[in-house]
Amino acid sequence: MEDSKSHSTFGRTTVHGTAWRYLAFISGKLLVFISTVILARLLTPDDFGLVGYAVTAITFLDIVNNLGVGSALIYHTEDERTSTTAFWLSLLFGVGLLCVGWIMAPYAGIYFRDPRVVPVTRALSFTFPINALGGIQASVLYKKLAFGRMLIPDITMALVKGAVSIGLAMFGFGAWSLIWGQIGGAFVSSVVYWIITPWHPSFAFDTKVARTLVSYGMNIVWVDLISEVLLNLDYLLVGRYLGSVALGLYTLAFRMPDLMILQFARVLGQVVFPVFTHMREVPGNLTRAFSQVLRYVSLVTVPLGIGLALVAGPLVLSLFTSKWAGTIPVVRAIAIYAMLLSLVYNAGDAYKAEGRPQVIVWLSLARLTLLFPALWWAVTGAGSIIAVGWMQALVAFLGAILELYVAARLLHLSIGNLINALRPAVLSAVLMTVIVELVLYLSAAAPAWQQLMFGVVSGAFAYCSALWVLERGVVLDVVHTVRSAVVREA
Repeated sequence: MEDSKSHSTFGRTTVHGTAWRYLAFISGKLLVFISTVILARLLTPDDFGLVGYAVTAITFLDIVNNLGVGSALIYHTEDERTSTTAFWLSLLFGVGLLCVGWIMAPYAGIYFRDPRVVPVTRALSFTFPINALGGIQASVLYKKLAFGRMLIPDITMALVKGAVSIGLAMFGFGAWSLIWGQIGGAFVSSVVYWIITPWHPSFAFDTKVARTLVSYGMNIVWVDLISEVLLNLDYLLVGRYLGSVALGLYTLAFRMPDLMILQFARVLGQVVFPVFTHMREVPGNLTRAFSQVLRYVSLVTVPLGIGLALVAGPLVLSLFTSKWAGTIPVVRAIAIYAMLLSLVYNAGDAYKAEGRPQVIVWLSLARLTLLFPALWWAVTGAGSIIAVGWMQALVAFLGAILELYVAARLLHLSIGNLINALRPAVLSAVLMTVIVELVLYLSAAAPAWQQLMFGVVSGAFAYCSALWVLERGVVLDVVHTVRSAVVREA
């Protein structure tokens, strides 16, 4: 009885928290998406590629931005001294990384063979101390599961980032418009976090607490380091061997699946990690919770991934014009890659909640062993961003099989449990694929925007209908969980 109650509470808490975080995500990312569409018309692939160089270089420093102190704060028991020590540690690391970024910028220019990288990388380094000012406040809200409060900074950041970037792009600032947009958005977000968070740091600093936070956080850093290598290895190789225009095309192609699919898994992860930490004391809770999360994620990301791959052509032509037509086959590949990655994304949250982040390290190293030679061949052998995209999808498929197997073993799940969790989404997506392909074939002579509309509407209708007919019990279960979450909040 107690287990059933815990399971139900997990479902309601996760749905409620995800709803708030996803509302923030949808609101913020919708603004980002709109600004991206506008900027794609104002800027060139070379502008996007130049900023891609700087972002790729900075990303690897961002991994150690606070040495995992934010995650450590969520994991450890809450008290004032711990939170304050975490804040000052984070700010110290942020200032240090600004200095490192400044020094490292010329080497980024040498690696990418483009001296324009140096000043934009140095400018983007200022986001480290700026983000550190509000990062721990965000972690405090995560720990308290106060997801509703985080809506304001997320939307504000996206709004300021888009407004600054578009305004400067209209006045001819080129790639710099994207850089100043990033800095402006980060600054406003940190200010808003200070305003909405009831906790503020004192001047206390406990070295013993600092060592404890860094000790746990370093495990997270290793996880994040390998994760970022996996996520940015393609940018590193495309940028160096195929040039800024190819990187610009690839960056835009990657952005749509990332916004629509991977961000959903990340948002859910922000919710389930603190929830998992509250549930870890009861044996069997994490096992049932992971199975439930896998089902919920697949119901959303499987149709999104397959659907995006199907309508990639009319979508790109409708939103970005034929100037970006070269991204269409890449969008298809990355949509499949993002879908596969989303299915196993939240297994890491269960391992971290159990205090075993090293499992993620080993799994990530295994995937990296497959990914590097595959991408190396794609850029040096095939010499094509299309090949890069499909190598990403292939490695994601092999990695998903491995990670689901490991999750089944470590969380004591049977293969049957995993199949049952994935079955509703997969069966419904198969029927959706048949219907959308038929609709796109029959509307081939129509304008791109009409094809897009026909494809999206028919796909959504086919998927929902199939889910209702084939897996009605799953639909009713999800509706009940969502309704319980809403009633609880009301």
